[in-house]
Amino acid sequence: MKIGLYGGTFDPVHCGHLIIAQYVRDELSLEKIFFIPTANPPHKQSETPARLRFEMLKLAVADNPYFEVSDFEMNSAGVSYTVDTVAGFKKKFNLTREELFLIIGSDNFVDFANWREPKKIAQQCQIVVFPRAAGDWEATPAQFREQAIYLQSAPRLEISSTQIRAFIKQGKAIRYLVPPAVKRFIESQKLYC
Repeated sequence: MKIGLYGGTFDPVHCGHLIIAQYVRDELSLEKIFFIPTANPPHKQSETPARLRFEMLKLAVADNPYFEVSDFEMNSAGVSYTVDTVAGFKKKFNLTREELFLIIGSDNFVDFANWREPKKIAQQCQIVVFPRAAGDWEATPAQFREQAIYLQSAPRLEISSTQIRAFIKQGKAIRYLVPPAVKRFIESQKLYC
């Protein structure tokens, strides 16, 4: 079984997240990708409670049998660290390093050396990097680049959760940026207004 882990704040989840996940799944023939909303990330705070972000993710992936939302980090006490999440999934599904894939953007990979126990993460799973900004890949320490799978041909999407939140505050349309069910949820919960 080959599993992908795709973590983030997902505040909100948008079509770019889903497009990248589908691309990675197809390229690496993954049987399942788990979207893992962070509850208490060490470097980034979320405006929206984890439960609401979790619900938006469930709505976003409901029609894709290869995608699943995990509350693993939401159920962890304290700050969420990727090294603990990777270890938890590896143990739960009894996976080898070759069967577990951590999916991150090149913008986050640049800072990977500063994550908690980056070498241990790289020993426990394969790191899959998709391109974000030009120059990110080259700015990452060589020791981690050599161990990572860089999906250079993955689509580069200029969609961000920050931009979507700003659009909502400004009264601009977010149609086509988020799945329709997520848009309806945002409106019903009056999020980001």
